[in-house]
Amino acid sequence: MSCHHGPVNDISFPDGCPDLIVTSSVGDIRIWNTRIRQELLRIQVPNLECLCCNVTPTGSTLISGWNDGRIRAFYPETGRMKFVIPDAHSEKVTALALCDSDARSPWRVVSGGAEGKVRVWNIASSHQVLVASLKEHRGPINCLRVNKDCTQCISASSDGSCIIWDLDRYVRITAFFEPTVFRSVFFHPDESQLLTCGSNFKLSYWDAVDGQAIRVIDGGDDVMTTLDVEPEGEFFLSGGDDRLVKVWHYDDGITAAIGRGHSGGVKAVKLSPDLSQIVSVGQFGDIIFWEMPTFSELRACIDEIMGGHK
Repeated sequence: MSCHHGPVNDISFPDGCPDLIVTSSVGDIRIWNTRIRQELLRIQVPNLECLCCNVTPTGSTLISGWNDGRIRAFYPETGRMKFVIPDAHSEKVTALALCDSDARSPWRVVSGGAEGKVRVWNIASSHQVLVASLKEHRGPINCLRVNKDCTQCISASSDGSCIIWDLDRYVRITAFFEPTVFRSVFFHPDESQLLTCGSNFKLSYWDAVDGQAIRVIDGGDDVMTTLDVEPEGEFFLSGGDDRLVKVWHYDDGITAAIGRGHSGGVKAVKLSPDLSQIVSVGQFGDIIFWEMPTFSELRACIDEIMGGHK
């Protein structure tokens, strides 16, 4: 088995399943066994590029966004097509987020496009319906995140804005702006704060209620492209065009561990559901598996760094 021959744009773990990952790239989506590092399934769509992917909570649907403006869903066991939403966006589908559990129909998917629209879809077994189309961004949507109770979604755009949307009324709640290309964003698990990264090499903390900046720290020596957070919010991960994968202490804003191995920029990074490993993917088709340090090891490292600064 060979790896992807183009940039790997996104990765996704199925809920509660650390043994499998899904990767999206040029011409195909692949499912891998993380324990034996082997490809299990390849879903090919020739002459197109998959830019984002996700697995629904029940594991019954693999949903993906493509550069032809379509959302395609597949059965993860076989790779057979489940449904297609044609013309989901007028340009590339650049971001996806799942809203609601697919255990009960209909469930919702939030999509973002290169034209700047955020769209919400109702997904039923027999049909897919556009519920809302939200147009305030003036640049591509690079990241979408939904909060725990699926009442809010945040979109991060290349136009230098992040917007928090109400998923019940489909209106803007608040927005914040920075002279940067926002590449990734996440809600802190307690949902009191947001963290963003982008082309200004910075990590920015924001108040989730009023969108005010709390603090800004240096993230690296190049564009910061991707973020992920562990469930308790004590530590988070970052990756960027400086080819480094970093583990950070959230409150202290200090790097606790650094992974060097990518030959090009890091496109996406994810922590496994059992917190045992980190998976990162790069612009040259590389997929790297890292052992996640234990939290006690990370805390000891932070204490040592903080002690050295006293």
